[in-house]
Amino acid sequence: MPHPLIVRLRTHRRGLRIAAIVIAALYALYLLAANIFLNSAWGAGVINARPERYHARWDWAMSLYPGHIHARDIVMGGHARTTRWTVASPRANGRIKLLPLLRREAAFGRIRAQDVSVHVARASRDLLPARRADKPWTLRFDAITTPSLLRFDFYEARVTGRGDARFVFEKTLQGGPMEVGPSTLAMPDATLQVGEVTLLRDGRLALEISIPAHVREQAEGEEKLVLLDARMRVEGPAPGLDLKVRNDEPLPIGTTGALGRLDADLTLERGVLMPGSRLDWSAPVFSSDAAGAPVRHPLGVALRTADDTILIAVRVPPESPGAAPWLRADLRVEDRRLDPDDWLRPLRALGGTVQAQWPAVPLRWIGVILDDLDWLSFDGRADLEADLQLHDGALQAGSRLDVDQAELAARVLDNRFRGQAHAQMRMSEESGGTRTAIGIVLERFTLGPEASPGVIDLRGRDLRLDLASTGPLAEFHSNLDARLRFDDAEVPDLRTFNRYLPGQSARLNGGSGEASGDIRLDNAGEMINGHIRVRGQDVRLALGPSQLSGNVDLDSKLSRMQRVGRHYTIDEMAVRVDGVRLDGLEDATPWWAQVALEDGTLEWKEPFAVRGRAQVDMRDVSVLLGLFAERSAFPRWIGNLIDSGEAHATADLQVSGRELIFDRVEAHNDRIDLLARLRILDGKPQGDLYARWGILGLGVELDDGKRTLHIAGAREWFESQPPLLAE
Repeated sequence: MPHPLIVRLRTHRRGLRIAAIVIAALYALYLLAANIFLNSAWGAGVINARPERYHARWDWAMSLYPGHIHARDIVMGGHARTTRWTVASPRANGRIKLLPLLRREAAFGRIRAQDVSVHVARASRDLLPARRADKPWTLRFDAITTPSLLRFDFYEARVTGRGDARFVFEKTLQGGPMEVGPSTLAMPDATLQVGEVTLLRDGRLALEISIPAHVREQAEGEEKLVLLDARMRVEGPAPGLDLKVRNDEPLPIGTTGALGRLDADLTLERGVLMPGSRLDWSAPVFSSDAAGAPVRHPLGVALRTADDTILIAVRVPPESPGAAPWLRADLRVEDRRLDPDDWLRPLRALGGTVQAQWPAVPLRWIGVILDDLDWLSFDGRADLEADLQLHDGALQAGSRLDVDQAELAARVLDNRFRGQAHAQMRMSEESGGTRTAIGIVLERFTLGPEASPGVIDLRGRDLRLDLASTGPLAEFHSNLDARLRFDDAEVPDLRTFNRYLPGQSARLNGGSGEASGDIRLDNAGEMINGHIRVRGQDVRLALGPSQLSGNVDLDSKLSRMQRVGRHYTIDEMAVRVDGVRLDGLEDATPWWAQVALEDGTLEWKEPFAVRGRAQVDMRDVSVLLGLFAERSAFPRWIGNLIDSGEAHATADLQVSGRELIFDRVEAHNDRIDLLARLRILDGKPQGDLYARWGILGLGVELDDGKRTLHIAGAREWFESQPPLLAE
């Protein structure tokens, strides 16, 4: 007798056949619809409805049953506020849960991908949150796994190799909470890079991370570090350091193929480095000696974390007792928290000692430290000796640093001092706090205009630049007091100073000399006050068409009129000229004069702008007369005027642009009177002169080389002419 179940199936045979056909039809319909959706432009358009926030593409995909997805050559990416991310894989299998879709949840079961690459970077612009819907969607990934993570870029860090990764993630869109569940990465052949520096090559890397649920207002971008729980274990070969200068890099730190060793086990809880964390790193350090020959030194670094302190020890032992190079640093950080709002926080909690002797050290790093003193730069290589004491991130009294054989450049008043220097930094305790003094000596130096590097104005020895500041070293720039001094520097060719003179109206045609300076500078390298002296021998000077030669000694003291800028008061200016001859007066006795400028001002630019009242004592008035005409152009009695002897004169002086003006010139002695005004513009003189000796008087009108004599009523004619300068 047939089994009851068989009887029942026979009874419902037709219904079962219909049900099977319906199920098969529905399955076929699903296969058709789902796979058309996955492989059509329509489906791609639905998934990429907002490509600026999320986009995905694949070369081919299929679904064998509801919730199942298999895809090939997948690239997904998105833009979340200031972060862009991209994930790529040649093939992946996964499952999407269907019922949660009714609750606006895209919940994925286990997703398994092959040969995955991940890239996370900062975006060039901030993408604002989308407009909120009644109920935003939630993305939930129970586990994204891969046995072959090939590359993971996270901002400046990069991990490459082949590893096993698991990632758990949940995010509610439109500003809702985000959570990273317990996620892991294990890579036995990892290479770890930060920027261009390789920290680990073909070593073992294990990483565990999790971030609790939080919204953007609680932590954004790097701020998520304060929520992060992580453990990283690293073990394997680590490249050595290469300190050789390359191109114009300020910090020439690279990596080499020679291998050291890195062994680390670091644990973070809510952004705090936990006790028990450790790091050991040993590696060779490569550099060059002064002759450029390669040298190699062993480096050891150890980090240990105690209850409240991070301890760091750095060693480069000497090759033999007393020989350089060597480095010994014992440091402590009294703060274990990593603060994304203040990455320098550990440095401000840094204490300990650093001692070192190192020859031929590249000096571009000093330019980084002195970034605020952009007028001062060190370059090349130098011998360094240091004994530094730190507390709370600041150098303490007793610290010292010596640098020898450095190339220094200082930009002052659009000129550049250059030379080989040795520098000493000393820190001492004063009643008002810590004082930092840096003494720099250039045994030989040159000075030239910054705009013309091949031109040399000065060449000298023993230039001193003294820098002093009170307070922490980090505030060195703010409180800086600088003084620059040099004596008797050679001036090879005085013509290089013509850029400060008014073009063809006054120019130097030759001569050499010496110069000295004592200048006080502010923190921008601008002169506050200064004492400048220039002495010239066999100086040849042209005033318009007139040619003079002789010796000059100019001694000036300037002080700035305002807090900033290059407008100066001429506190003192004394000029002595002797041995002067004026073309056309070759048979005359050499002339001399002493000039003092009173109530003077100077604007330091090219050319100078100068104004003031001059007091002049001179041998005679021959040169003043010679500026208006040759001796033969005057009546014979003019010779008696010249021979009347020493005279005292006053005059208003103005130099501006291409113009030189002498106004209200009055020269007197017991027997003569001489009045004059003279303007030289673009080398062309124009002016008036009145000369009197006894009862004899003469006026001369000069206009572009043409002279007109006035004899009758000469005084009245002169006084009727307008002055050249306002009172």
